[in-house]
Amino acid sequence: MAMLMIEAALVASLGLWMAVAVYDNWRHARLNREAVAMVMRFDLMAREFPEDFRLVAHRSIESEAVISLVFNAMRLAETVAALALSGAAVALALAGFGQLDADTARTAAMIATTFFILIWAGFIVGGNYFHYYYCHPWGQSNHFMFMYWGFFVLLVLMI
Repeated sequence: MAMLMIEAALVASLGLWMAVAVYDNWRHARLNREAVAMVMRFDLMAREFPEDFRLVAHRSIESEAVISLVFNAMRLAETVAALALSGAAVALALAGFGQLDADTARTAAMIATTFFILIWAGFIVGGNYFHYYYCHPWGQSNHFMFMYWGFFVLLVLMI
């Protein structure tokens, strides 16, 4: 029971973090959407590193429709992850009290946690494509930290 409750708390922490981020992305969308747009348009790189920008300028996306589509897809993925993680945390707690099969709960938690990890991996890969490490190094390091957090929770679920 104790291990299932520890796992529930760890998965719930991922879900709670993601829920707060999702809430802000829906309620105050302009804040994060503009950051995404700046990266996709290479705004800062074009200004601060114009010679390097010229090498990758063809990757720049100026279309507000495409930027909105990408941002909305990100919000949707984060929303699904928040719901899946929250549901998996509840399932683990129920398994801890003998109300649900532990293997089923752990499998749900591993899938939800993997989705959390893949979101951050997607930001790292997408950010690399847009060279966000040039002018947004905090973004890349944050995304790696979140991905590692998910990895550590996944490892606990697997042992």
